[in-house]
Amino acid sequence: MTVYFQATIELRAEFVQTFCQTMERTIPILEGAGWKLIGAYIQRTGRLHTAIDVWELEDYNHYDRALKVLTSHPQFAEIGAGLAKSIERETTVFMDRAPYAR
Repeated sequence: MTVYFQATIELRAEFVQTFCQTMERTIPILEGAGWKLIGAYIQRTGRLHTAIDVWELEDYNHYDRALKVLTSHPQFAEIGAGLAKSIERETTVFMDRAPYAR
């Protein structure tokens, strides 16, 4: 059962570039654990310096499995520090594909 995971990430303005560079290192690890990045966006309107990432996961448990892979990765100390420095607030949701989606 495919599920979708959305992270809406409010960034500290001075660390947007740090976040983007950290995500460039993080994405291959999560994709190696089976997550599929559907889209990644930085808002132009609304709350500025907000990133929205949408991922496709195999099931709800896939979230935990991939996070275990990420947190046990040799680069996680650096990745975690970059994310902690960059992120002011994060809201996460799980979603199902709408029946009208193509």
